[in-house]
Amino acid sequence: MALTAMAEQQQFYLLLGNLMSPDNNIRKQSEETYDTIPGQNKITFLLQAIRDATAAEEVKQMAAVLLRRLLSSSFEEIYPGLTLEMQTAIKTELLTSIQQESTPNIRKKVCDIAAELCRNLIDDDGNNQWPELLKFLFDSVNSDSVNLREAALHIFWNFPGIFGNQQQHYMEVIKRMLVQCMQDQANPQIRTLAARAAASFVLSNESNTALLKHFADLLPGILQSVNESCYQGDDSVLKSLVEIADTAPKYLRPNLEATLQLCLKLCADTNLTNMQRQLALEVIVTLSETAAAMLRKHTAIVAQSVPQMLAMMVDLEDDDEWAMADELEDDDFDSNAVAGESALDRIACGLGGKIILPMIKQHIMQMLQNLLVLISCHCLNSELQCRSMKIKCICTSTPY
Repeated sequence: MALTAMAEQQQFYLLLGNLMSPDNNIRKQSEETYDTIPGQNKITFLLQAIRDATAAEEVKQMAAVLLRRLLSSSFEEIYPGLTLEMQTAIKTELLTSIQQESTPNIRKKVCDIAAELCRNLIDDDGNNQWPELLKFLFDSVNSDSVNLREAALHIFWNFPGIFGNQQQHYMEVIKRMLVQCMQDQANPQIRTLAARAAASFVLSNESNTALLKHFADLLPGILQSVNESCYQGDDSVLKSLVEIADTAPKYLRPNLEATLQLCLKLCADTNLTNMQRQLALEVIVTLSETAAAMLRKHTAIVAQSVPQMLAMMVDLEDDDEWAMADELEDDDFDSNAVAGESALDRIACGLGGKIILPMIKQHIMQMLQNLLVLISCHCLNSELQCRSMKIKCICTSTPY
């Protein structure tokens, strides 16, 4: 019996490998075979693959992705039909895997599975039917192990509703947990994850005004993490800030000036990537659409963002074929020029032309003056060159 089970597991490993095959026919046939396996058997095989220390990393990754997908799409069809013993075993195996897995990427994917399972185990009354995960969360976030603290924060970031109807009871604990991790000076990755988790929690409670006010003092830490992480090549917290500006802009009100100043600084820094600069600008532009009244109180900072948008609009790469192109290439939609143009259009619509037009005119006139100086210099150089070559200058129409 054991040999049969081992042989079946090995066959399943081959199947997982074939699901990643670059050959379309092999992959399609493997997908059809995978679909015929009963749900309970899939869970068993996938968990075994994830927990198998001898399995190839890509096999374990595929198993983790498939198990999360299975719990997400077919939970009601599979999980309630499992025996209580099987359900308990799944929970235990996931928590054990998180604690023992040495590969960070696999551990993160197992955390995603645990978060997905927990999301489905919150009943209609808000009861969390996996209390062991909450205990694991509290124990891990206070652990000396950086890996376990990362795991706890990743689960909370993925599913901030993990406390269910006990959230109000644990409110102070949640806040202390996030503050503690955001102040971890020894581990920047913990600070980044804590900031993302805090943002995720705010977003999941966007309509709870009292909660947003209670967690307002976490925002300076989030902003600090935005700044730090951007200069480490990570824009994940900045993306979270964009989401807050879009969904819960009132959360930013107590620190709106600091938020705008930070975004303005990041947008102006050409040492950052174009995407990071565009995301920083996106925070300001999004606020003009979701919280125009708030932003109108900070027109001085808005005025400073206008030249950044104009500068982006003229940030064009030399392309001899550009004038002949009928349509924009896909890459063009991500360019600074397109982002700057779109931002200017949106902020003008959001705040109104009466506010934005004078700001634009001020800088446009300066840009035109600079352009005229540039043209004059070019013409002067051309005239001198033509005079030396004794030909007619096209700039001055003077024959030499």
